[in-house]
Amino acid sequence: MNNYTPNELNDIEAMKQRVMHNVVQEIENSSPKPKYKWGFVMLTNVLTVCAMLFLFNQLFIVNEHSATPHPIDFTQPLIEEKQGVFYVHGLTLGDQKTTVVELLGEKSLTEIQEDGSGADLVLDYNGDALFYFYEEELFRILLLNTNEDAFAKLYNEYNGIKFTSNTHRYLYLSETSHIIKAELTPMGTLHVSLSFVDPAELLENEGYMKLKEKTD
Repeated sequence: MNNYTPNELNDIEAMKQRVMHNVVQEIENSSPKPKYKWGFVMLTNVLTVCAMLFLFNQLFIVNEHSATPHPIDFTQPLIEEKQGVFYVHGLTLGDQKTTVVELLGEKSLTEIQEDGSGADLVLDYNGDALFYFYEEELFRILLLNTNEDAFAKLYNEYNGIKFTSNTHRYLYLSETSHIIKAELTPMGTLHVSLSFVDPAELLENEGYMKLKEKTD
């Protein structure tokens, strides 16, 4: 029989031997590693999941805090003047009910219908603050337990129109007829209110007329 083998067949045989050799070497070299490689992959996945859960938790906490208004201490009067308008704890006359609730929240809130004051609706925050609405617009804010020292400081530092009459103290904005009134009740509590005032009514206020005489 003829033992002659063409060169092409010899080359193919040699290639097969090399491939088999390389495969065996690769298996031998990599066989101890899968355990460690698998462990590394698992650790990476666990850390990734933990990181994602942590981020989701932080995001939830931030959203929860931002959605929940911070409780307001109505005993400490926060009164600001911006562009001829008074704001009491961030709210002013003409605001809607939704604006009040979004800012102050619904905790300790009681809704009162037609209490005899001329309001269609009154929002009562735990007996510390009342918000009066007529035709869905805020027309009066009343703080019922204001700290006397805090208001006295605010009154003394105010640089706009202010005057006293009897035991009442007033802050007044002529541009918008906004008036802040602080009144000490017989029970010894200080009521502070924001409302509109008819300028003609001020002509009957002794403290305002004395101030007007000084400035005229």
